[in-house]
Amino acid sequence: MIFKNIKINGRYIIKDNDLILYNGGSGISFKMQGKSFTVYALCIPSPGYIYIIVDRQFDKKTKVLISKDSYTYTFEDDKPHLIDVVKTNECNDNALRIENLAVDGELLPFDHLYKNKVVVYGDSTVAGFGILSQSGDASIHNCDSVEDFVFSGLYEMNMDIDILSASGYGLAFSIYTCPNNIGIYDFFKNVGVHKRAEWPIKPCNLLIISLGTNDNSYIQDNPAEREERINTFKQKHKAIIDAYVEANSNTKILMVGGTLKEQNVYYLYEETYRYLRSFYKNLTMHLFDGDNSAISNHAYVTAHERMKDELKAVIKQIL
Repeated sequence: MIFKNIKINGRYIIKDNDLILYNGGSGISFKMQGKSFTVYALCIPSPGYIYIIVDRQFDKKTKVLISKDSYTYTFEDDKPHLIDVVKTNECNDNALRIENLAVDGELLPFDHLYKNKVVVYGDSTVAGFGILSQSGDASIHNCDSVEDFVFSGLYEMNMDIDILSASGYGLAFSIYTCPNNIGIYDFFKNVGVHKRAEWPIKPCNLLIISLGTNDNSYIQDNPAEREERINTFKQKHKAIIDAYVEANSNTKILMVGGTLKEQNVYYLYEETYRYLRSFYKNLTMHLFDGDNSAISNHAYVTAHERMKDELKAVIKQIL
């Protein structure tokens, strides 16, 4: 695959001339004029989904199941168009391997300008795990990172987005990993969870961290080690922030919680925020008025719509 005039979004590796994308919200962007384009791609190890967004019209995006080796999108006109092809499944589900992009027309220089670079670290509330509507086919096994409030909000704000997110993972701990002291911290410099290819820390304008629910489950299961585990959570939180502040001292940091109205976890956010705010002048914490639960304790899509607007308002105050 030739990457001239193609912008790669999110985290990726290039192997055997193929582009491999791991995280939900990663993808490619390009500008073209012509009749159609064809994406030659597959999801490994199981089929997955992409969204095709034309001219940044998020509400008119097309969802495509990648179960074959190619998909062709045809235009109704012959005007120049800006295209985003975005992976929707999170890194725990699969990887998206793009082998080629064929344009029936002309691939134009990519000239879209973004407002800010935003890096996100999160758990399933950011991976979009099980956020379907109450009247729809709700399933915790049908994730949609693109519909999640973080990606959709940042996209609508015209941000350049880099997300690392994985269901079940805390920042420092998780009852779902083996051993239980594995968390996002162990992978924050990688392209994805359990993907050992290194991802360089790059300067960003805003760092969002939405982690704590899975950590809390592990912290609470052993009262004798509770304080030690909380301190570990704080220190690893700080280590991630330090890496980005070192790259850009003006980076704004936003701690996010409350997507499930998990009042029993608020202490962890609040204690960590009090600890960290003495180190960083640009630190903000926001607790959402989230959703009690939809399915397997994850917010419904209606709550994500509300939290998206809330997030956008908070970011406008920060940046």
